[in-house]
Amino acid sequence: MKTIAEIDPNFRLPTTLPEGMRFHEPWDPPFSLWGLAPNRRGVYCRLPESMLPGCSEGVQRLAYHLAGACVRFSTDADTLAVVWELTETANMPHFAASGQSGLDLFEETDYGTYHVKTLIPAMNEGHGCLTKQSSSFPLPGGMRHYVLYLPLYNGLNALMLGFPQDSQIAPGRLPEIEKPIVFYGSSITQGGCASKAGSCYSTILCRHLDAPEINLGFSGNGKGEVQIAEYIASLPMRAFVLDYDHNAPDAEHLLKTHEVFFRTIRAAQPDLPVFILSKPDFDTNPEENAKRRNIIQATCDHALMAGDRHVVYVDGEVLFGMDDRDMCTVDGTHPNDLGFWRMAHTLEPLLRSFL
Repeated sequence: MKTIAEIDPNFRLPTTLPEGMRFHEPWDPPFSLWGLAPNRRGVYCRLPESMLPGCSEGVQRLAYHLAGACVRFSTDADTLAVVWELTETANMPHFAASGQSGLDLFEETDYGTYHVKTLIPAMNEGHGCLTKQSSSFPLPGGMRHYVLYLPLYNGLNALMLGFPQDSQIAPGRLPEIEKPIVFYGSSITQGGCASKAGSCYSTILCRHLDAPEINLGFSGNGKGEVQIAEYIASLPMRAFVLDYDHNAPDAEHLLKTHEVFFRTIRAAQPDLPVFILSKPDFDTNPEENAKRRNIIQATCDHALMAGDRHVVYVDGEVLFGMDDRDMCTVDGTHPNDLGFWRMAHTLEPLLRSFL
């Protein structure tokens, strides 16, 4: 039986790269890597490797997933070739491989960003992503600024960018906001289950606000640990989004950890805008989620009563909107692109008012 790629050529993935290209690693100038911790060359990791032994087993693994990380560069090339080697053969049934393990290229301008290409990984007969991937495609030409987002739920052993021999390569455009917006939370924060790397709510927000992003979402493992709070408190940042409701095992865990986590950040950075979120899929268990929401809102209320004017509580129940809420997730919990867009759309004016 013919495959869909044999029946419809629009589903075919490139299998060869153009000849005569010169390849570069993103560690070298003029490229710049964003959203990663400062580790040794070749290590794509969202946390410093030195702190990983003190973290949970889940965080130790998920730190090498690259949600929110990106490469910035400028070029006048009319073709781009990308070769990347994944660390895992990911194949979740409810998560598109293009979001789990693909790359997403946007053009950056002073007036907004424009999607150029989603680099979709090849699959091994449906049993998982092939570890080694490659893609090539045309670019508009003329000197332009680009940002290449890395996989949401996979890591990289290697990444190479290829350009025609006669093309120019220059540093990428710098975001208007200098310091990053930092996000901490659950699988939703990490980007599950966006169809492509650029569709996570945190990334949509940072594109719209023209800000760098540091995504510290750890799927199933964002539990408000003290060492993570202390690390985040040490980061230079323009704003912080606290969003780990989903990963707290129960309301009692939230009560023990949530305000402590916030106070750790606040003690280090008293004027930092902090946005505190509760879970968006409120409908899954309204009675239990109401208890959790009350605990999370109390963290903000206590800060406000103490005179803090840089903290905002956002009720997660409003993040998907009121119409067609069932259309916002793939499984009742994890947002699809519509769910992520609605989350970003709701949060954007709140962040703008502080930034």
